[in-house]
Amino acid sequence: MAQSRNQLIERTSLPDVQRRLTDEESYLQAEIDAFEDFLDRLAAIPPHPYRTDGGSLQETVRFPSQAEYTFQGAVETAYYETVLAVDHWKDEYGEETPLESITNEFGADVAAGLTGGSATWSQLLWNELQDASEAAIETRQQTLPILAAERQRLEELHGSLAEIGDELAAIERGEYLFAERSDRLGTIQEQLEELTHDQQAYLHQRKTSNENLFTSYIYADIETDYPGLAALATARQLFDQIELRHWAGKI
Repeated sequence: MAQSRNQLIERTSLPDVQRRLTDEESYLQAEIDAFEDFLDRLAAIPPHPYRTDGGSLQETVRFPSQAEYTFQGAVETAYYETVLAVDHWKDEYGEETPLESITNEFGADVAAGLTGGSATWSQLLWNELQDASEAAIETRQQTLPILAAERQRLEELHGSLAEIGDELAAIERGEYLFAERSDRLGTIQEQLEELTHDQQAYLHQRKTSNENLFTSYIYADIETDYPGLAALATARQLFDQIELRHWAGKI
């Protein structure tokens, strides 16, 4: 049966992986925006439990709306309305309460300080919340270009394999005479070897520290940790099958 471009590509995980990478980039940007919004909200919460006139605010913070909140409540409300409001957050992280998420994102010490009320609320704790939020943003900002580079690499590979799939389909349909088929198969073999070399070189230069991002997260539930190489292996198998039929005179 003749193979088409889509039949070749769909035998690989490339379409699924590219969608995952695109979605993950979108998720990260949404999270960055949410943490930046949280920082804006945090800036409106007094960083110390004292009024400028020297009186203690004790257990409450009074906002312009005249509504009273505990320090913990003010931070958790801000976090809930920004970070936890991200559409994918609950599905992605399984966190339902601000304190649970703050513990996972910022650490148990920050969460413990937050639950201590006015007794532990201080400039230091406020700074820790700010620093932890900025670190969460920075980590995600550093991850974005890594995902973008992976997506771009796989998009380029997708395009190359799609063209090869078209050519193999034409060969299998018998659109060329024997000598021309032989030449075209030789060219495709060289292309596959070059693409494999390029993909291996890309993986080699990709930082080892980034491996866990892909193997344990992005590609955790697909059959391979290296979808680019797996797609090339699939293409090579198809090539070998068609080449064998060519030399056997069955095309």
